[in-house]
Amino acid sequence: MSDKKATNEIEEDPQNSNNWLFGLCLPLWLAYVSNQWSRSSIYYLVDFSDKGSALQAMNIDLDFSQAQYGLLASVAFTSLFAVASLVAGRASDRYNRKVLTVASIATWGLATLGTSTSTSYNQVVGWRVLMGLSCAFSTPTAYTLLAERVPADKAASASSLYSTGVAMGGALASLSILLDDRIGWRNTALTIALFAFGTAAINLFVL
Repeated sequence: MSDKKATNEIEEDPQNSNNWLFGLCLPLWLAYVSNQWSRSSIYYLVDFSDKGSALQAMNIDLDFSQAQYGLLASVAFTSLFAVASLVAGRASDRYNRKVLTVASIATWGLATLGTSTSTSYNQVVGWRVLMGLSCAFSTPTAYTLLAERVPADKAASASSLYSTGVAMGGALASLSILLDDRIGWRNTALTIALFAFGTAAINLFVL
């Protein structure tokens, strides 16, 4: 009965009907884009060919091998991401979802910023682990907020729009190679971090 009552309140609240797109879905969509861009950009900031340079390739700048890159791109991120995912859903049910959303965005922004200033492979690994932890909290909180605050007749549209964030973030990550060619891998990572911080601010003031 209480669930039905809550659903009816969502449907009848004019504020929810008017604000679900700009006040909820788009900020969360930006978070999803930032999430995917931050975590996937590392795939495009390395170059193991004979033509790479320290300006464009972090592996040359920080002197690590393909084997070390494999660890960095996979286990360093996914290990803590997998563990954090086990508790992210429960945390989304128990704690303030807006706070969790903003904190997770700011944290992976910090991890990306830290990567841009790293002077050793081990530092990048540490930031990558932190990114895995923070990125795990984004999707559970977003889907819970969408379920709570989007009118029932707009729920499918909201979920569909939000889900495109993963594709857009992946596309931006692949385009990072263009930024890398122009401004180098460090400034590219810095640009991605600034986007994350901007997204965190939008979610802080809009959600």
